[in-house]
Amino acid sequence: MTEQQPVQMKFYDHIGIAEGLVTQEFCDILIKAFDYWHGLKYTKEDCYDRGDYSLESFGDGETQFSNGLMGRKDNGIYLEVSDPGLAAQVNQALGQAFEMYAKEYQGIIDSADPVSSWTCKLQKTEPGGGYHVWHCENGSFMYRDRVLTWMIYLNDIPPEDGGGTDFLYQKKTFHPTRGTVVLWPACYTHMHRGAFLTGEKDKYICTGWFSREPGQVSNKIIGQALGEVSDEVKLNNRD
Repeated sequence: MTEQQPVQMKFYDHIGIAEGLVTQEFCDILIKAFDYWHGLKYTKEDCYDRGDYSLESFGDGETQFSNGLMGRKDNGIYLEVSDPGLAAQVNQALGQAFEMYAKEYQGIIDSADPVSSWTCKLQKTEPGGGYHVWHCENGSFMYRDRVLTWMIYLNDIPPEDGGGTDFLYQKKTFHPTRGTVVLWPACYTHMHRGAFLTGEKDKYICTGWFSREPGQVSNKIIGQALGEVSDEVKLNNRD
């Protein structure tokens, strides 16, 4: 899934960039997985025939915020619900990226409580779309436990077509390049937005968060006990 040659992570004010960490082949697999599972949204009988799958597995931007007040237009699915095995493979590459990031910023694991990532969201943005409002990932009470954001660009977007990730205070934009993993703090110091996407290409990413959780009383463990999270999803916990 990951390239054989060593990949070095570069750092820009606590933003970690690992270019080419995920292979092009695996990126293509994830894109095909999105197209397949999201296509089921429009096939009612397929959606409801599966007892472990429902329309609630989707996270489309236009319906996430009422009246589009957050300026969001994209489509998403939660891979840990749709395909736990594939989500586990994503976590293998993500674990490598996290190790490099934690080596540079050891404070993220120097704590009594672990951090874990168990949400794996595949997202597609069509031309004209994106999430254009400045925001951070733990900016509301519901998401207060998020510590670190991660994202994998699944395809290339030419810079002239926009679609990059803008960071407000860092005054820096990262353009989508297939197989690149990006990690950054989830707090207000790293306000960001998705740049407007033009051209003719759709933009695909995979994204999620490392959250601080209290030892063995984690959302993952609770979800497994309730049967809402598959045991197959191997997550990156740090003690």
